[in-house]
Amino acid sequence: MLILVFDTSEDRDKFVTIYETYRNTIYYTLCRYNLDEYTKEDLSQDIYIILAKHLDKIDLNDHTRTRNYIITIARNYCSNYLRSKMRHPEDLLDEIPETQTNLDEILDSLIVKEQIHHLAEEINKLEDIYKSVLELKYITGFSNDEIASFLKIKKKTVEMRLYRANQLLRKKLKEQGNV
Repeated sequence: MLILVFDTSEDRDKFVTIYETYRNTIYYTLCRYNLDEYTKEDLSQDIYIILAKHLDKIDLNDHTRTRNYIITIARNYCSNYLRSKMRHPEDLLDEIPETQTNLDEILDSLIVKEQIHHLAEEINKLEDIYKSVLELKYITGFSNDEIASFLKIKKKTVEMRLYRANQLLRKKLKEQGNV
């Protein structure tokens, strides 16, 4: 459990807004690395602590800049973590999860994680024009109008890119027997 103490109620409210608005962005950023759920949770908490220490650098009125700042912090922190683990492989033994008693739960969880990881890999293989609309739509929760405004393209173009991206993903997953 993460407990932070803020000097003012404004800082606390700002942090809560950041958490609620960008938690999916942080999670998705961490999903791009091959990490288990426990590590993602630990790294997320560390990232929130960093964000809490640097609230003065975050302008909630500039969504794009804030999102980019948070993604940069998450990527850098995760990269540093992975570099550190490569230097100290013996620490990996500390990260072995506790044994669960229900084998079906474990198998179901592994299957879902594998499917999500596979989907993320396929999305990363798409052209940038498709990846960007998918991220803006499903990760940041932008509407098609907001995406069009953000990317400076027509709403119809956004809709077409989303449609084509979904078609490409369906085709790839079907070819691989995952649909």
